[in-house]
This record gives sequence, structure tokens and C-alpha cells, in this order.
Amino acid sequence: MKRMSISELNEILVKATFSARQEAKSNGVPIVYEENEKMIKEYPDGRKTVIIYEENGNKKEIEYP
Repeated sequence: MKRMSISELNEILVKATFSARQEAKSNGVPIVYEENEKMIKEYPDGRKTVIIYEENGNKKEIEYP
């Protein structure tokens, strides 16, 4: 089996990420990712929230511009 280059592996990862995002959206499932050191939850309608955990461990979501 031939070894993959870093650029080939990166291309596969980009395509897989795009495919997973599209599949989640078409199934009405939100996706979660990191952006600017914040955990972002993006809903199929395009709305975004920031996920934060309070000191007591409770999860909270606030609107993300």
C-alpha cells in the first residue's frame, strides 16, 4: 500500500469534514466545532450558539453573532 502525503491526507480530511457537515444539516442535526477558541454549535437553520460551562458544571448556550 502506498503511503499518503500530508497534502493527500489533508485533502481527504477536508472532504470528509464537508461531507459530515452536509449530512448532519440534511438530517436536521446541529454540528459542534471550535472557532476562535470557543465551542460553537451550529444548527441546520444557520443559527449559532457558544457552548460554555459554568463553574457549577451546568452547560449554557448563548447566541453567537
